[in-house]
Amino acid sequence: MLQLLKIEWLKVKNYKAFWIFSILYFFSILGINYTGYYVNELTVQNMPMSQMMIGSPFAFPKVWATVGYMSSWLLYFPGILFIMLLTNEFNFKTHRQNIIDGWTRTEFISVKFLFALIFSVAATLFNFLVALLFGSLTTGSHFSFEGMENVGYIFIQTFAYISFAMFLAILFRKSGAAIAVFFLYGLIFEFLITLLINVKLDLTPVGYFLPLQVTDVMLPIPFGNKVIYKGAPEVWTLVLGSLVYISGYYFFALRKFKNEDL
Repeated sequence: MLQLLKIEWLKVKNYKAFWIFSILYFFSILGINYTGYYVNELTVQNMPMSQMMIGSPFAFPKVWATVGYMSSWLLYFPGILFIMLLTNEFNFKTHRQNIIDGWTRTEFISVKFLFALIFSVAATLFNFLVALLFGSLTTGSHFSFEGMENVGYIFIQTFAYISFAMFLAILFRKSGAAIAVFFLYGLIFEFLITLLINVKLDLTPVGYFLPLQVTDVMLPIPFGNKVIYKGAPEVWTLVLGSLVYISGYYFFALRKFKNEDL
């Protein structure tokens, strides 16, 4: 598998879009959290009473969850990137060449998910450093390991989003269709379906177990989450649900790739 990873790296290291999207994504993590930090500091200066209402979201130990929540809005960047990487394989027939060269179909799909896992680890480490930075900059904040489980939730959420995107890429084999479904489902349809299930049909917490929603609820909005995510299940069930979905994305992506003509 290490040899396959080296080949995978050779495919992307000179691909400009990979570096552009990756750099944009990592800078955006820093940027969106700086914006949140700056707005919070400005609000506290102008309206000191606001701190009593919302607390200090960028102070330890809350910063681990806050950075995870803020950064979660940017997960469509790596999702689009991995859709492009996979659909390029189909467009340029490199997947066919890999199979001719001796790869099994299982190896082809497995190395894609393994590369996504490594990317997710890198993104998680960067989020950790960003949380460390803004937690240290916040007045009256002292480093704490409390709440660091949220760093693990960041990893699971990142890997789940990318895995879902890759599943769509293999399902449609066209970047335009996969990206459109990724955006429309993630930003609009799943939200509406969640409202329908939890509010209209009064089936809370069933709606929280939809594919992307199950990871979003792990890292809720730093304040007011008990109202917004009323009736949300225990975190361990959300983690378990997320892992089930990730396994499902891999299983069905592999099954479709195995059963389709090259």
